[in-house]
Amino acid sequence: MPNKNYLTGRAYEYKAKKVLEEDGYTVIRAAGSHGLWDLIAVRGTEPVRCIQIKRTKSPGGVKQLFGRFKPQVNGDASTHYVHELWVWYKGQWHTLGAG
Repeated sequence: MPNKNYLTGRAYEYKAKKVLEEDGYTVIRAAGSHGLWDLIAVRGTEPVRCIQIKRTKSPGGVKQLFGRFKPQVNGDASTHYVHELWVWYKGQWHTLGAG
């Protein structure tokens, strides 16, 4: 049985996945993701969106997570993909990155 943190994180990943799919993206969720990205979103010829999902309950949590976020870039591959951070706080997404 997965632990509570995993189940909570998974629920927010699916919530973000739904938002992206409603916006026309094809989205792959990295099940059991322990890597850099939780979701990969693709739409047409746009750069691939590599998204990290987080959740916070504290007022300063969004700012703290944004401050620690270090987008991953691999040479000129950054023209083909963007690395984003989505943080769920107080019923809405707060995003950092190109998306």
